[in-house]
Amino acid sequence: MIDIYQLAGIAGVVFYLGAYGLLQLGAVRGNGYPYALMNLIGASLVLVSLFSSWNLFSAIIQVSWITLSVLGMARVWLMTRGLRFNAAEQTLLDDHFPTLRRLDARKLLNAGAWVDCAAGETLTVQDAPVTQLSYLHDGGVDIEIGGQVIAQVGAGGFIGEMGCMASAPASATVRTNASTRIFAVSSDALRRLVKRNPDLGPHLEFAFSGNTRAKLMATNALLHQSMNAGQPVSETA
Repeated sequence: MIDIYQLAGIAGVVFYLGAYGLLQLGAVRGNGYPYALMNLIGASLVLVSLFSSWNLFSAIIQVSWITLSVLGMARVWLMTRGLRFNAAEQTLLDDHFPTLRRLDARKLLNAGAWVDCAAGETLTVQDAPVTQLSYLHDGGVDIEIGGQVIAQVGAGGFIGEMGCMASAPASATVRTNASTRIFAVSSDALRRLVKRNPDLGPHLEFAFSGNTRAKLMATNALLHQSMNAGQPVSETA
């Protein structure tokens, strides 16, 4: 007949294997609270089960695992408790990275800088490698192809998202058309950041694809309007 100590041991094994399984499936992170908490609970339950059949070496392992789990959770807490985001940073995160962990968000923001641009400053040059990712907090830019302004992008949009990670050639020249505040992060810094923090990659891809899709939809709508009106496209895209 299974007693309370055996039940504790079984539950502890379930927590141990559950934590490892979720880690391998990518459902939890090795440096996050859930993984450390599941291991803490698992080790505690297995330790309880040892009171019915004491094993010193197993007890040492469980106590060590409990200690390491607590230290890991304390480390995450210490790293995140003082994180603050100003209004511009919070707008960027809310618009494009709503599910990004606060710690990863701070790493991303620390990799770049906020820059105030005057009208006429160039962010990308057609056919030249894209050297940075730019987020427009306010103001706007003209999109030029072959020296012709074909569209405009306003606050909330990314510039260079399609080519920044690979420093690919820009599909258009982009210039500010008003005083514009941008968040800029270099391609090199972005690649280093993703290499050190692989979990950040999917968030960037999701944000970039959403921004590109919005641009295409807006451009298609403007082309449709322009064709119906018999005018060139020069509206906001």
